[in-house]
Amino acid sequence: MEKIKNIQCGVASFADVSRFNLYYVDKTIYIPSIEKTRYIFFVRPRRFGKSMFISMLSLYYDIKPHKPFEELFKGTWICDNRTEEQGKYLVLYFDFSGIRQSADNIQEAFNSYCSLEIRAFLDKYSEFIPAELKKEVTEINIVDEKLSSLAKGLQKANLNLYILIDEYDNFTNTLMSSGGQEKYKEITRQNGFFKDFFRKLKELSGKDNPVITRLFMTGVSPITLDDVSSGYNIGQNISLWPEFNNLLGFTDRDVNDMLDYYINIGEFLIDKTAALDTIKKWFDNYMFCTAASDSVFNTDGVLYLLVEIFNHRGLPPDMIDNNLRIDYGKLQDLVWQNQKLNGNFEVLTEIINTGGCLSVVNKSFAFEELKKRDNYISLLYFFGLLTFSGEYRKGMPYLVVPNEAIKHLVLGYMRAILENAFDLPDWLNKLNKLSQELAYSGDFKPMFQYIENLINQHSKVRDYVDGEAVVKTFHNVYTRVNDFYYVKTEYEMNKGYADIVLFPFYMKYPDMEYAYLIEVKYIKREVEGEKLKNAITSNIEDATTQLVKYGHDHESKKEYHMKPYGTVTLKKIIIVYHGWEMVYCEEWMMDNGEW
Repeated sequence: MEKIKNIQCGVASFADVSRFNLYYVDKTIYIPSIEKTRYIFFVRPRRFGKSMFISMLSLYYDIKPHKPFEELFKGTWICDNRTEEQGKYLVLYFDFSGIRQSADNIQEAFNSYCSLEIRAFLDKYSEFIPAELKKEVTEINIVDEKLSSLAKGLQKANLNLYILIDEYDNFTNTLMSSGGQEKYKEITRQNGFFKDFFRKLKELSGKDNPVITRLFMTGVSPITLDDVSSGYNIGQNISLWPEFNNLLGFTDRDVNDMLDYYINIGEFLIDKTAALDTIKKWFDNYMFCTAASDSVFNTDGVLYLLVEIFNHRGLPPDMIDNNLRIDYGKLQDLVWQNQKLNGNFEVLTEIINTGGCLSVVNKSFAFEELKKRDNYISLLYFFGLLTFSGEYRKGMPYLVVPNEAIKHLVLGYMRAILENAFDLPDWLNKLNKLSQELAYSGDFKPMFQYIENLINQHSKVRDYVDGEAVVKTFHNVYTRVNDFYYVKTEYEMNKGYADIVLFPFYMKYPDMEYAYLIEVKYIKREVEGEKLKNAITSNIEDATTQLVKYGHDHESKKEYHMKPYGTVTLKKIIIVYHGWEMVYCEEWMMDNGEW
Protein backbone atom coordinates (compact mmCIF):
# COMPACT_ATOMS: atom_id res chain seq x y z
CA MET A 1 0.00 0.00 0.00
CA GLU A 2 1.28 3.46 -0.91
CA LYS A 3 2.47 5.52 2.04
CA ILE A 4 0.49 8.63 2.90
CA LYS A 5 2.26 11.73 1.71
CA ASN A 6 3.39 14.06 4.46
CA ILE A 7 2.95 17.83 4.67
CA GLN A 8 5.76 19.92 6.11
CA CYS A 9 5.96 23.72 6.21
CA GLY A 10 9.09 25.59 5.28
CA VAL A 11 10.79 22.77 3.37
CA ALA A 12 13.25 24.35 0.95
CA SER A 13 14.98 21.26 -0.45
CA PHE A 14 13.48 19.50 -3.45
CA ALA A 15 15.48 16.40 -2.57
CA ASP A 16 13.40 16.12 0.62
CA VAL A 17 10.23 15.54 -1.45
CA SER A 18 11.28 12.01 -2.32
CA ARG A 19 13.38 11.49 0.80
CA PHE A 20 10.52 12.18 3.22
CA ASN A 21 7.59 11.32 0.93
CA LEU A 22 6.20 14.87 0.91
CA TYR A 23 3.12 16.13 -0.88
CA TYR A 24 4.46 18.23 -3.76
CA VAL A 25 2.52 20.57 -6.03
CA ASP A 26 4.31 20.09 -9.34
CA LYS A 27 5.92 23.22 -10.82
CA THR A 28 8.26 21.43 -13.23
CA ILE A 29 5.93 22.18 -16.14
CA TYR A 30 7.43 25.71 -16.18
CA ILE A 31 10.96 24.51 -16.97
CA PRO A 32 10.62 24.75 -20.80
CA SER A 33 9.31 28.32 -20.50
CA ILE A 34 12.17 29.30 -18.21
CA GLU A 35 14.73 27.94 -20.65
CA LYS A 36 13.62 30.53 -23.22
CA THR A 37 15.41 33.19 -21.14
CA ARG A 38 19.02 32.71 -20.06
CA TYR A 39 19.32 35.30 -17.28
CA ILE A 40 16.28 35.58 -15.03
CA PHE A 41 15.32 37.74 -12.09
CA PHE A 42 12.14 36.64 -10.29
CA VAL A 43 10.48 38.36 -7.33
CA ARG A 44 7.78 36.96 -5.04
CA PRO A 45 6.75 37.65 -1.43
CA ARG A 46 8.11 35.63 1.46
CA ARG A 47 6.95 32.04 2.01
CA PHE A 48 5.79 31.47 -1.56
CA GLY A 49 8.03 28.51 -2.38
CA LYS A 50 10.94 30.33 -4.04
CA SER A 51 13.58 28.23 -2.30
CA MET A 52 11.85 24.96 -3.15
CA PHE A 53 11.61 25.99 -6.80
CA ILE A 54 15.22 27.08 -7.10
CA SER A 55 16.30 23.87 -5.33
CA MET A 56 14.34 21.91 -7.93
CA LEU A 57 16.15 23.78 -10.74
CA SER A 58 19.53 23.01 -9.17
CA LEU A 59 18.84 19.26 -9.16
CA TYR A 60 17.32 19.27 -12.63
CA TYR A 61 20.27 20.94 -14.34
CA ASP A 62 23.07 19.48 -12.20
CA ILE A 63 25.54 17.38 -14.16
CA LYS A 64 26.23 15.48 -10.95
CA PRO A 65 23.07 15.09 -8.82
CA HIS A 66 23.38 13.05 -5.63
CA LYS A 67 20.50 10.77 -6.71
CA PRO A 68 19.32 9.38 -10.08
CA PHE A 69 17.04 11.73 -12.03
CA GLU A 70 14.10 9.29 -12.02
CA GLU A 71 14.23 8.96 -8.24
CA LEU A 72 14.28 12.71 -7.65
CA PHE A 73 11.61 13.62 -10.22
CA LYS A 74 9.29 10.62 -10.07
CA GLY A 75 5.67 11.67 -10.51
CA THR A 76 6.44 15.13 -11.92
CA TRP A 77 5.58 16.40 -15.38
CA ILE A 78 9.22 16.91 -16.32
CA CYS A 79 10.10 13.29 -15.56
CA ASP A 80 8.48 12.27 -18.85
CA ASN A 81 9.23 15.52 -20.70
CA ARG A 82 12.93 16.25 -20.21
CA THR A 83 14.48 19.14 -22.05
CA GLU A 84 17.80 18.88 -23.87
CA GLU A 85 19.56 20.93 -21.18
CA GLN A 86 18.73 18.60 -18.31
CA GLY A 87 21.89 17.55 -16.48
CA LYS A 88 24.22 19.72 -18.56
CA TYR A 89 25.52 22.22 -15.97
CA LEU A 90 27.86 22.70 -13.07
CA VAL A 91 25.56 24.48 -10.64
CA LEU A 92 26.82 27.15 -8.23
CA TYR A 93 24.08 27.80 -5.68
CA PHE A 94 24.06 30.78 -3.31
CA ASP A 95 21.40 31.26 -0.63
CA PHE A 96 21.96 34.67 0.94
CA SER A 97 19.44 34.02 3.72
CA GLY A 98 22.24 31.95 5.21
CA ILE A 99 24.34 35.05 5.86
CA ARG A 100 24.18 35.97 9.52
CA GLN A 101 25.76 39.27 10.42
CA SER A 102 25.62 42.61 12.15
CA ALA A 103 26.04 45.85 10.23
CA ASP A 104 29.65 46.02 11.43
CA ASN A 105 30.84 42.70 9.99
CA ILE A 106 28.55 42.28 7.00
CA GLN A 107 31.33 42.27 4.40
CA GLU A 108 33.27 39.65 6.33
CA ALA A 109 30.15 37.49 6.69
CA PHE A 110 29.33 37.79 2.98
CA ASN A 111 32.88 36.96 1.91
CA SER A 112 33.05 34.00 4.28
CA TYR A 113 29.72 32.55 3.13
CA CYS A 114 30.44 32.90 -0.59
CA SER A 115 33.95 31.47 -0.17
CA LEU A 116 32.56 28.40 1.59
CA GLU A 117 29.99 27.85 -1.18
CA ILE A 118 32.63 28.16 -3.90
CA ARG A 119 34.91 25.76 -2.00
CA ALA A 120 32.05 23.25 -1.74
CA PHE A 121 31.46 23.69 -5.48
CA LEU A 122 35.12 22.95 -6.23
CA ASP A 123 35.03 19.83 -4.10
CA LYS A 124 31.78 18.54 -5.59
CA TYR A 125 32.95 18.89 -9.19
CA SER A 126 36.60 17.98 -8.61
CA GLU A 127 36.49 15.36 -11.38
CA PHE A 128 35.60 18.08 -13.91
CA ILE A 129 37.72 20.96 -12.63
CA PRO A 130 41.47 21.06 -13.38
CA ALA A 131 43.59 20.91 -10.22
CA GLU A 132 45.44 24.13 -11.08
CA LEU A 133 42.12 26.00 -11.41
CA LYS A 134 40.94 24.71 -8.05
CA LYS A 135 44.19 25.86 -6.43
CA GLU A 136 44.05 29.26 -8.11
CA VAL A 137 40.45 29.95 -7.05
CA THR A 138 41.04 28.76 -3.49
CA GLU A 139 43.97 31.12 -2.98
CA ILE A 140 41.99 34.23 -4.02
CA ASN A 141 40.40 36.06 -1.08
CA ILE A 142 38.01 38.55 -2.71
CA VAL A 143 34.71 36.95 -3.77
CA ASP A 144 34.13 38.73 -7.09
CA GLU A 145 37.73 37.96 -8.17
CA LYS A 146 37.33 34.36 -7.03
CA LEU A 147 34.14 34.10 -9.10
CA SER A 148 35.83 35.62 -12.14
CA SER A 149 38.74 33.19 -11.99
CA LEU A 150 36.40 30.22 -11.56
CA ALA A 151 34.08 31.16 -14.40
CA LYS A 152 36.87 31.85 -16.89
CA GLY A 153 38.59 28.60 -15.97
CA LEU A 154 35.37 26.65 -16.55
CA GLN A 155 34.93 28.35 -19.90
CA LYS A 156 38.42 27.22 -20.99
CA ALA A 157 37.53 23.68 -19.94
CA ASN A 158 34.35 23.95 -22.05
CA LEU A 159 32.11 23.51 -18.99
CA ASN A 160 28.74 25.23 -18.60
CA LEU A 161 28.09 27.21 -15.40
CA TYR A 162 24.58 27.81 -14.04
CA ILE A 163 24.42 30.25 -11.12
CA LEU A 164 21.40 30.16 -8.81
CA ILE A 165 20.94 32.88 -6.20
CA ASP A 166 18.15 32.53 -3.66
CA GLU A 167 17.08 35.39 -1.35
CA TYR A 168 19.56 37.72 -3.04
CA ASP A 169 18.28 40.68 -0.98
CA ASN A 170 17.76 38.99 2.39
CA PHE A 171 20.42 40.75 4.44
CA THR A 172 20.18 44.04 2.53
CA ASN A 173 16.45 44.23 3.27
CA THR A 174 17.26 43.80 6.95
CA LEU A 175 19.69 46.70 6.79
CA MET A 176 17.31 48.83 4.76
CA SER A 177 14.29 48.41 7.03
CA SER A 178 15.79 48.28 10.52
CA GLY A 179 18.04 51.27 10.99
CA GLY A 180 21.04 50.25 8.88
CA GLN A 181 20.32 52.55 5.94
CA GLU A 182 23.77 54.15 5.89
CA LYS A 183 25.46 50.75 5.84
CA TYR A 184 23.08 49.68 3.09
CA LYS A 185 24.10 52.66 0.98
CA GLU A 186 27.77 51.95 1.64
CA ILE A 187 27.68 48.37 0.35
CA THR A 188 25.39 48.98 -2.63
CA ARG A 189 26.92 52.17 -4.00
CA GLN A 190 30.12 52.77 -5.95
CA ASN A 191 33.01 50.57 -4.69
CA GLY A 192 30.71 48.74 -2.27
CA PHE A 193 31.46 45.02 -2.04
CA PHE A 194 27.90 43.98 -2.89
CA LYS A 195 27.89 46.24 -5.95
CA ASP A 196 31.23 44.72 -7.01
CA PHE A 197 29.70 41.24 -6.77
CA PHE A 198 26.84 42.09 -9.13
CA ARG A 199 29.12 44.06 -11.43
CA LYS A 200 31.14 40.87 -11.81
CA LEU A 201 28.00 38.82 -12.57
CA LYS A 202 27.09 41.32 -15.26
CA GLU A 203 30.58 41.24 -16.73
CA LEU A 204 30.64 37.44 -16.89
CA SER A 205 27.16 37.18 -18.39
CA GLY A 206 26.98 40.00 -20.88
CA LYS A 207 29.34 39.09 -23.72
CA ASP A 208 28.83 37.28 -27.01
CA ASN A 209 30.51 34.23 -25.50
CA PRO A 210 29.45 34.55 -21.84
CA VAL A 211 31.26 32.74 -19.06
CA ILE A 212 28.07 32.29 -17.03
CA THR A 213 25.74 30.32 -19.31
CA ARG A 214 22.57 30.68 -17.23
CA LEU A 215 21.50 32.55 -14.11
CA PHE A 216 18.29 32.44 -12.05
CA MET A 217 17.93 34.81 -9.10
CA THR A 218 15.08 35.30 -6.61
CA GLY A 219 14.23 37.83 -3.94
CA VAL A 220 11.34 39.74 -2.42
CA SER A 221 11.91 43.17 -3.98
CA PRO A 222 13.80 44.78 -6.88
CA ILE A 223 15.29 47.60 -4.78
CA THR A 224 18.70 46.12 -4.02
CA LEU A 225 19.20 44.97 -7.61
CA ASP A 226 18.38 48.43 -8.90
CA ASP A 227 20.89 49.94 -6.48
CA VAL A 228 23.75 47.53 -7.19
CA SER A 229 23.47 47.08 -10.94
CA SER A 230 20.99 49.41 -12.59
CA GLY A 231 18.40 46.65 -12.69
CA TYR A 232 20.87 43.95 -13.81
CA ASN A 233 20.02 45.06 -17.33
CA ILE A 234 21.39 42.02 -19.14
CA GLY A 235 18.74 39.85 -17.53
CA GLN A 236 14.95 39.65 -17.72
CA ASN A 237 12.70 40.44 -14.78
CA ILE A 238 9.88 37.96 -15.40
CA SER A 239 8.03 38.76 -12.16
CA LEU A 240 5.11 40.54 -13.88
CA TRP A 241 4.85 38.30 -16.95
CA PRO A 242 1.37 36.70 -17.27
CA GLU A 243 2.72 33.26 -18.17
CA PHE A 244 4.54 33.08 -14.81
CA ASN A 245 1.67 34.28 -12.60
CA ASN A 246 1.24 30.71 -11.27
CA LEU A 247 4.92 29.79 -11.23
CA LEU A 248 4.83 29.86 -7.44
CA GLY A 249 1.90 29.55 -5.07
CA PHE A 250 -1.04 27.15 -5.32
CA THR A 251 -3.92 27.41 -7.76
CA ASP A 252 -7.53 26.72 -6.83
CA ARG A 253 -7.20 23.31 -8.46
CA ASP A 254 -4.02 22.55 -6.50
CA VAL A 255 -5.76 23.22 -3.18
CA ASN A 256 -8.85 21.23 -4.16
CA ASP A 257 -6.70 18.27 -5.22
CA MET A 258 -4.77 18.44 -1.95
CA LEU A 259 -7.94 18.44 0.16
CA ASP A 260 -9.43 15.59 -1.89
CA TYR A 261 -6.26 13.53 -1.43
CA TYR A 262 -6.41 13.76 2.37
CA ILE A 263 -10.21 13.38 2.48
CA ASN A 264 -10.03 10.17 0.42
CA ILE A 265 -7.47 8.60 2.73
CA GLY A 266 -9.44 9.64 5.83
CA GLU A 267 -7.00 12.20 7.20
CA PHE A 268 -9.09 15.35 6.67
CA LEU A 269 -12.01 15.21 9.07
CA ILE A 270 -13.70 18.62 8.80
CA ASP A 271 -16.18 19.80 6.19
CA LYS A 272 -14.40 20.46 2.89
CA THR A 273 -16.63 23.32 1.76
CA ALA A 274 -16.21 25.24 5.01
CA ALA A 275 -12.48 24.51 5.13
CA LEU A 276 -11.95 25.61 1.53
CA ASP A 277 -13.90 28.80 2.14
CA THR A 278 -11.68 29.58 5.14
CA ILE A 279 -8.44 28.79 3.27
CA LYS A 280 -9.53 31.05 0.40
CA LYS A 281 -10.38 33.93 2.71
CA TRP A 282 -7.08 33.70 4.57
CA PHE A 283 -4.52 32.81 1.89
CA ASP A 284 -5.91 33.28 -1.66
CA ASN A 285 -6.31 36.20 -4.09
CA TYR A 286 -2.72 36.97 -5.11
CA MET A 287 -2.44 38.12 -8.73
CA PHE A 288 1.05 38.94 -9.97
CA CYS A 289 0.23 40.70 -13.20
CA THR A 290 -2.59 42.87 -14.47
CA ALA A 291 -3.49 40.34 -17.18
CA ALA A 292 -3.65 37.29 -14.87
CA SER A 293 -6.83 35.25 -15.19
CA ASP A 294 -6.43 33.24 -11.97
CA SER A 295 -5.39 34.06 -8.43
CA VAL A 296 -2.99 31.96 -6.37
CA PHE A 297 -2.74 30.98 -2.71
CA ASN A 298 0.26 31.61 -0.47
CA THR A 299 2.13 28.30 -0.31
CA ASP A 300 3.24 28.43 3.31
CA GLY A 301 -0.15 29.65 4.51
CA VAL A 302 -2.03 26.70 3.00
CA LEU A 303 0.48 24.09 4.18
CA TYR A 304 0.64 25.59 7.68
CA LEU A 305 -3.14 25.61 8.03
CA LEU A 306 -3.51 22.03 6.81
CA VAL A 307 -0.85 20.80 9.24
CA GLU A 308 -2.58 22.65 12.07
CA ILE A 309 -5.99 21.25 11.06
CA PHE A 310 -4.54 17.73 11.15
CA ASN A 311 -3.00 18.36 14.58
CA HIS A 312 -6.02 20.09 16.14
CA ARG A 313 -8.77 18.24 14.26
CA GLY A 314 -10.08 21.70 13.50
CA LEU A 315 -8.87 25.26 13.05
CA PRO A 316 -5.81 26.25 15.11
CA PRO A 317 -5.65 29.00 17.78
CA ASP A 318 -3.36 31.05 15.51
CA MET A 319 -4.31 31.24 11.83
CA ILE A 320 -0.99 32.73 10.67
CA ASP A 321 2.37 30.98 10.64
CA ASN A 322 4.93 33.01 12.59
CA ASN A 323 7.32 32.72 9.65
CA LEU A 324 4.93 34.84 7.60
CA ARG A 325 5.05 37.68 10.12
CA ILE A 326 8.78 38.35 10.34
CA ASP A 327 9.50 41.14 7.85
CA TYR A 328 6.53 43.41 8.22
CA GLY A 329 7.14 45.00 11.62
CA LYS A 330 10.45 46.35 10.34
CA LEU A 331 8.69 48.34 7.64
CA GLN A 332 7.62 51.01 10.11
CA ASP A 333 10.98 52.74 9.56
CA LEU A 334 9.78 53.56 6.03
CA VAL A 335 6.82 55.49 7.48
CA TRP A 336 8.10 56.89 10.78
CA GLN A 337 11.44 58.66 10.69
CA ASN A 338 13.02 61.13 13.10
CA GLN A 339 9.89 61.03 15.28
CA LYS A 340 7.83 62.24 12.33
CA LEU A 341 5.42 60.58 9.92
CA ASN A 342 6.11 60.91 6.21
CA GLY A 343 3.84 60.75 3.19
CA ASN A 344 3.78 56.96 3.23
CA PHE A 345 1.50 57.16 6.28
CA GLU A 346 -1.24 58.67 4.13
CA VAL A 347 -0.89 55.76 1.70
CA LEU A 348 -1.35 53.26 4.52
CA THR A 349 -4.35 55.19 5.83
CA GLU A 350 -5.99 55.04 2.41
CA ILE A 351 -5.35 51.30 2.11
CA ILE A 352 -6.70 50.54 5.58
CA ASN A 353 -9.84 52.66 5.17
CA THR A 354 -10.75 51.58 1.64
CA GLY A 355 -9.04 48.20 1.21
CA GLY A 356 -6.87 49.29 -1.69
CA CYS A 357 -5.40 52.05 -3.84
CA LEU A 358 -4.75 53.07 -7.43
CA SER A 359 -1.15 52.79 -8.57
CA VAL A 360 1.17 51.44 -11.20
CA VAL A 361 3.69 48.84 -10.02
CA ASN A 362 7.24 49.89 -10.81
CA LYS A 363 9.48 46.87 -11.32
CA SER A 364 12.65 48.87 -10.67
CA PHE A 365 13.40 51.65 -8.19
CA ALA A 366 16.17 52.62 -5.79
CA PHE A 367 15.96 52.71 -2.01
CA GLU A 368 16.21 56.50 -1.91
CA GLU A 369 13.12 56.75 -4.14
CA LEU A 370 10.81 55.05 -1.61
CA LYS A 371 9.38 58.43 -0.58
CA LYS A 372 7.55 58.52 -3.90
CA ARG A 373 4.01 57.23 -3.54
CA ASP A 374 4.05 54.75 -6.44
CA ASN A 375 7.41 53.27 -5.37
CA TYR A 376 6.25 52.75 -1.78
CA ILE A 377 3.06 51.10 -3.05
CA SER A 378 5.18 48.98 -5.40
CA LEU A 379 7.27 47.84 -2.42
CA LEU A 380 4.08 46.84 -0.56
CA TYR A 381 3.08 44.89 -3.65
CA PHE A 382 6.39 43.03 -3.91
CA PHE A 383 6.30 42.25 -0.18
CA GLY A 384 2.85 40.70 -0.68
CA LEU A 385 0.87 43.29 1.29
CA LEU A 386 -0.93 44.40 -1.87
CA THR A 387 -1.81 42.58 -5.06
CA PHE A 388 -3.49 43.27 -8.39
CA SER A 389 -7.28 43.05 -8.19
CA GLY A 390 -7.78 42.55 -11.92
CA GLU A 391 -9.67 45.85 -11.97
CA TYR A 392 -8.74 49.18 -13.54
CA ARG A 393 -10.02 52.54 -12.35
CA LYS A 394 -9.30 55.79 -14.15
CA GLY A 395 -6.94 53.88 -16.40
CA MET A 396 -4.78 52.56 -13.54
CA PRO A 397 -4.55 49.16 -11.82
CA TYR A 398 -6.45 48.93 -8.56
CA LEU A 399 -4.34 47.17 -5.92
CA VAL A 400 -5.95 45.51 -2.89
CA VAL A 401 -4.96 43.75 0.32
CA PRO A 402 -5.25 40.13 -0.85
CA ASN A 403 -6.66 38.21 2.11
CA GLU A 404 -7.35 37.97 5.85
CA ALA A 405 -3.82 36.91 6.77
CA ILE A 406 -2.35 39.98 5.10
CA LYS A 407 -5.06 42.24 6.55
CA HIS A 408 -3.91 41.13 10.00
CA LEU A 409 -0.30 41.87 9.05
CA VAL A 410 -1.11 45.28 7.54
CA LEU A 411 -3.12 46.29 10.59
CA GLY A 412 -0.34 45.04 12.86
CA TYR A 413 2.07 47.09 10.76
CA MET A 414 -0.05 50.19 11.29
CA ARG A 415 -0.37 49.52 15.04
CA ALA A 416 3.42 49.26 15.29
CA ILE A 417 3.69 52.67 13.63
CA LEU A 418 1.08 54.22 15.91
CA GLU A 419 2.77 52.86 19.01
CA ASN A 420 5.71 55.14 18.22
CA ALA A 421 3.45 58.09 18.88
CA PHE A 422 2.20 57.17 22.36
CA ASP A 423 2.99 55.17 25.46
CA LEU A 424 -0.11 53.41 26.73
CA PRO A 425 0.72 50.32 28.81
CA ASP A 426 -1.18 47.09 28.42
CA TRP A 427 -3.42 48.41 25.65
CA LEU A 428 -3.40 45.09 23.78
CA ASN A 429 -4.67 43.03 26.73
CA LYS A 430 -7.38 45.60 27.40
CA LEU A 431 -8.53 45.62 23.80
CA ASN A 432 -8.55 41.81 23.66
CA LYS A 433 -10.87 41.71 26.66
CA LEU A 434 -13.10 44.45 25.27
CA SER A 435 -13.35 42.74 21.86
CA GLN A 436 -14.31 39.51 23.62
CA GLU A 437 -17.17 41.38 25.30
CA LEU A 438 -18.06 42.87 21.92
CA ALA A 439 -18.32 39.41 20.37
CA TYR A 440 -19.94 37.42 23.16
CA SER A 441 -21.87 39.92 25.32
CA GLY A 442 -22.86 42.54 22.79
CA ASP A 443 -21.32 45.21 25.01
CA PHE A 444 -19.94 47.59 22.39
CA LYS A 445 -19.60 50.97 24.10
CA PRO A 446 -16.50 50.19 26.23
CA MET A 447 -14.66 49.06 23.08
CA PHE A 448 -15.41 52.23 21.13
CA GLN A 449 -14.77 54.46 24.14
CA TYR A 450 -11.32 52.90 24.49
CA ILE A 451 -10.62 53.49 20.80
CA GLU A 452 -11.62 57.14 21.33
CA ASN A 453 -9.08 57.25 24.16
CA LEU A 454 -6.37 55.90 21.83
CA ILE A 455 -7.16 58.57 19.25
CA ASN A 456 -6.72 61.27 21.86
CA GLN A 457 -3.35 59.79 22.89
CA HIS A 458 -2.03 60.12 19.34
CA SER A 459 -1.66 63.87 19.01
CA LYS A 460 1.08 63.56 16.35
CA VAL A 461 -1.13 61.33 14.23
CA ARG A 462 -4.25 63.44 14.76
CA ASP A 463 -2.56 66.49 13.32
CA TYR A 464 -1.07 64.70 10.32
CA VAL A 465 -4.08 63.78 8.18
CA ASP A 466 -7.69 64.91 8.09
CA GLY A 467 -9.79 64.03 11.10
CA GLU A 468 -12.25 61.72 9.39
CA ALA A 469 -9.41 59.59 8.02
CA VAL A 470 -7.84 59.35 11.49
CA VAL A 471 -11.11 58.32 13.14
CA LYS A 472 -11.84 55.61 10.56
CA THR A 473 -8.23 54.39 10.60
CA PHE A 474 -8.26 53.87 14.35
CA HIS A 475 -11.58 52.03 14.28
CA ASN A 476 -10.43 49.80 11.42
CA VAL A 477 -7.07 49.07 13.05
CA TYR A 478 -8.15 48.50 16.64
CA THR A 479 -11.35 46.52 16.07
CA ARG A 480 -9.01 43.87 14.68
CA VAL A 481 -6.66 42.93 17.49
CA ASN A 482 -7.74 39.28 17.23
CA ASP A 483 -9.49 37.07 14.69
CA PHE A 484 -13.05 37.05 16.06
CA TYR A 485 -14.25 38.90 12.98
CA TYR A 486 -13.68 39.35 9.28
CA VAL A 487 -13.51 43.16 9.23
CA LYS A 488 -14.76 44.74 6.00
CA THR A 489 -14.39 48.44 5.25
CA GLU A 490 -16.33 50.35 2.61
CA TYR A 491 -18.20 47.10 2.07
CA GLU A 492 -20.74 47.05 -0.75
CA MET A 493 -24.26 46.31 0.50
CA ASN A 494 -27.44 46.91 -1.50
CA LYS A 495 -25.78 49.42 -3.85
CA GLY A 496 -24.17 51.34 -1.01
CA TYR A 497 -20.95 51.09 1.01
CA ALA A 498 -21.03 50.35 4.74
CA ASP A 499 -18.23 51.97 6.76
CA ILE A 500 -17.30 48.94 8.90
CA VAL A 501 -18.83 45.47 8.90
CA LEU A 502 -17.79 42.82 11.42
CA PHE A 503 -18.60 39.37 10.04
CA PRO A 504 -18.05 36.61 12.64
CA PHE A 505 -15.36 33.99 11.99
CA TYR A 506 -18.02 31.37 12.55
CA MET A 507 -16.06 28.29 11.53
CA LYS A 508 -13.53 28.94 14.29
CA TYR A 509 -15.95 30.49 16.79
CA PRO A 510 -19.31 28.72 16.27
CA ASP A 511 -20.51 30.04 19.65
CA MET A 512 -20.13 33.66 18.48
CA GLU A 513 -23.17 35.67 19.54
CA TYR A 514 -22.92 39.11 17.90
CA ALA A 515 -22.02 40.66 14.56
CA TYR A 516 -21.88 44.37 13.79
CA LEU A 517 -22.79 46.86 11.09
CA ILE A 518 -21.22 50.22 11.93
CA GLU A 519 -21.66 53.67 10.43
CA VAL A 520 -19.03 56.22 11.48
CA LYS A 521 -19.78 59.90 10.92
CA TYR A 522 -17.43 62.83 11.38
CA ILE A 523 -18.01 66.52 12.09
CA LYS A 524 -15.12 68.96 11.80
CA ARG A 525 -13.72 70.46 15.00
CA GLU A 526 -14.54 74.03 14.03
CA VAL A 527 -18.31 73.33 13.99
CA GLU A 528 -19.75 74.55 17.32
CA GLY A 529 -22.94 75.58 19.15
CA GLU A 530 -26.28 75.20 17.39
CA LYS A 531 -24.59 74.17 14.16
CA LEU A 532 -23.00 71.26 16.00
CA LYS A 533 -26.33 70.10 17.41
CA ASN A 534 -27.88 70.23 13.96
CA ALA A 535 -24.91 68.43 12.44
CA ILE A 536 -25.14 65.61 15.00
CA THR A 537 -28.86 65.18 14.31
CA SER A 538 -28.30 65.26 10.55
CA ASN A 539 -25.52 62.66 10.71
CA ILE A 540 -27.62 60.33 12.84
CA GLU A 541 -30.43 60.60 10.32
CA ASP A 542 -28.07 59.91 7.42
CA ALA A 543 -26.62 56.89 9.22
CA THR A 544 -30.11 55.61 9.96
CA THR A 545 -31.08 55.87 6.29
CA GLN A 546 -27.94 53.95 5.32
CA LEU A 547 -28.56 51.20 7.89
CA VAL A 548 -32.12 50.76 6.57
CA LYS A 549 -30.72 50.43 3.06
CA TYR A 550 -28.05 47.95 4.11
CA GLY A 551 -30.65 46.06 6.10
CA HIS A 552 -32.25 44.89 2.87
CA ASP A 553 -29.05 43.18 1.73
CA HIS A 554 -30.33 39.71 2.52
CA GLU A 555 -27.29 37.93 1.02
CA SER A 556 -25.26 39.24 3.96
CA LYS A 557 -27.33 37.14 6.35
CA LYS A 558 -25.22 34.16 5.31
CA GLU A 559 -22.01 36.02 6.07
CA TYR A 560 -23.41 37.18 9.41
CA HIS A 561 -24.57 33.60 10.19
CA MET A 562 -27.95 34.87 11.25
CA LYS A 563 -31.03 32.65 11.27
CA PRO A 564 -31.56 30.37 9.42
CA TYR A 565 -27.81 30.16 8.67
CA GLY A 566 -26.64 30.44 12.26
CA THR A 567 -27.44 31.92 15.67
CA VAL A 568 -25.64 35.27 15.51
CA THR A 569 -27.47 38.51 16.39
CA LEU A 570 -26.67 41.59 14.33
CA LYS A 571 -26.14 44.90 16.11
CA LYS A 572 -26.34 48.12 14.08
CA ILE A 573 -24.23 50.90 15.54
CA ILE A 574 -24.10 54.63 14.78
CA ILE A 575 -20.97 56.51 15.89
CA VAL A 576 -20.55 60.25 15.50
CA TYR A 577 -17.28 62.12 16.14
CA HIS A 578 -16.80 65.84 16.60
CA GLY A 579 -13.13 66.31 15.96
CA TRP A 580 -11.45 63.78 18.25
CA GLU A 581 -14.47 63.50 20.60
CA MET A 582 -17.05 60.75 20.21
CA VAL A 583 -20.35 62.57 20.78
CA TYR A 584 -22.71 59.72 19.90
CA CYS A 585 -22.43 55.92 20.10
CA GLU A 586 -25.71 54.06 20.13
CA GLU A 587 -27.35 50.95 18.76
CA TRP A 588 -30.13 51.52 16.26
CA MET A 589 -33.09 49.13 16.21
CA MET A 590 -35.28 48.67 13.14
CA ASP A 591 -38.97 49.21 13.75
CA ASN A 592 -40.22 46.61 11.28
CA GLY A 593 -38.53 43.69 13.01
CA GLU A 594 -36.24 42.84 10.08
CA TRP A 595 -32.82 41.41 10.89
